[in-house]
Amino acid sequence: MNSKIRNDAEAQELLAKLEDYYHQPVLPLRSFCKAIQTWMDCVTKNNIDPDLARNDFESGHDYYEYLGQISIDIKKSNLLGRLLYAKEPLRTRMCPKHKGHWDGKAMFFEQCPHDCGGTGWLKERSSDSSYTGMSITLVDNNTVRKALKSKAKTRKPN
Repeated sequence: MNSKIRNDAEAQELLAKLEDYYHQPVLPLRSFCKAIQTWMDCVTKNNIDPDLARNDFESGHDYYEYLGQISIDIKKSNLLGRLLYAKEPLRTRMCPKHKGHWDGKAMFFEQCPHDCGGTGWLKERSSDSSYTGMSITLVDNNTVRKALKSKAKTRKPN
């Protein structure tokens, strides 16, 4: 049996089967994220657009001003990346060194002796990865200087 999905119609058919099995909507994570962002945008607009804001009882009136920062925090969240993309369980054991706090140095450059991956929390399973959601490539200063010089030469004047 070939397990590759060949086209969008086939993918939609498989999603429909999963929805039937789970008795709830099933969609790609990017669609869920887009829906949450759309909701945040609508709540904000409902509270700042004079044509929409009628009174102090609009949905989100007490918190709409914070949604922009919350959106940034969600996008940067290593915890959400581990839960949603890496499918890790919530880490419940605090790292003795980082004591529950993120450490970029331990995440990207110096491995934590307790293998928390810079998250501040110990992995629940040995099979869990050190998910960061990003890829870092270290280069030396000469490489950076050459790249910047090359970019400056190719830049067109305004």
